[in-house]
Amino acid sequence: MKVCFIISSLKYKSGIERVACVLANALYKSGYSVEIVNRDTKKNNVAYPLKTGVKVYTYSGNYFKFYQSVEKHIQSSMPDHIVLHNMGKLSLLLSFLKIPFKSKLISLEHVAFLSRPKWVQFFYKVRAKKINQIVTLTQNDAQVYSSFHKNVTVINNISPFVLSLEKLSYRQDSKTVVSIGRLTYQKNFEDLLLAWSLINNEISDWSLHIYGTGEELHNLKKLIEERKIRNVTLKGQTDNVEQVYCNAAFYVMSSRYEGLPMVLIEAQTFGLPIISYDCPHGPAEVIKEDITGFLVENQNYQKLAEVMLYLIQNPDKRSQMSIQSVYNAKKYSVEFILEQWEKLVFTK
Repeated sequence: MKVCFIISSLKYKSGIERVACVLANALYKSGYSVEIVNRDTKKNNVAYPLKTGVKVYTYSGNYFKFYQSVEKHIQSSMPDHIVLHNMGKLSLLLSFLKIPFKSKLISLEHVAFLSRPKWVQFFYKVRAKKINQIVTLTQNDAQVYSSFHKNVTVINNISPFVLSLEKLSYRQDSKTVVSIGRLTYQKNFEDLLLAWSLINNEISDWSLHIYGTGEELHNLKKLIEERKIRNVTLKGQTDNVEQVYCNAAFYVMSSRYEGLPMVLIEAQTFGLPIISYDCPHGPAEVIKEDITGFLVENQNYQKLAEVMLYLIQNPDKRSQMSIQSVYNAKKYSVEFILEQWEKLVFTK
């Protein structure tokens, strides 16, 4: 069976690229023929490793030229399943594709539907009938899509890491708080810095490390300087995220909105407690309140600071949450998620 992924880019070290590569590798390992079509990245430059047999096709140009190239590719390749890794506009554009009769068009939605511009929401609803199946990452998003599409399925993201309680070595002595993501408006690292500034004086021996690159870098540096925020480092992009998780005390997310955040799944796999804004929609479906972490009122950085301080001051609580995090991460294993795709989507 042949599966064709369509994604805007494979060059960034962000969640959607990791999901695409991990899922492609898992499918290929299970005997599928897998190809990935994208706009800007050849296989030797992808952000995350791909199996030798996973084919990568690059069609540059604006979105209209990309659409034309994708349509020609699909007519030539004749895949059984076409999976659009969608962040908002891609599935809207590609819903106009002329799909071979035997092919099934699937849109994998990585971002909450209601976070998109109103005009994108409107036209997506109009064109959604051209999509055979919509796969969402959260139950909340599935409810929204089900209001205008009859074939909606929920499948979680895959964790790219495999750990177990036997191998868990949580560092209770760590005094490092971490957060990872693109430095963008969506990720809202500004609130994390503001929260950190409120507790600086009480935790002078603790450090905050933020990993990622993006257009908000200058603004974040300016905020750190203006507020004189201490013990925080903007670390840039990392090629060793495993080491980052292994050396951390806990993970914090301050996003305005999410899909199903890969970083939270990864952090749980490494046994990290998590503090996150209760933003739409993903964090509430990853975190078990007061068991694997804490959900904080959305965009309330004062409350975020309070919860961070509580976890810093309670090492035994962190250790308890660490054990529960690994248990909870099992539902994101490659074996379980691949079984869901085969059972619910890749049917013959």
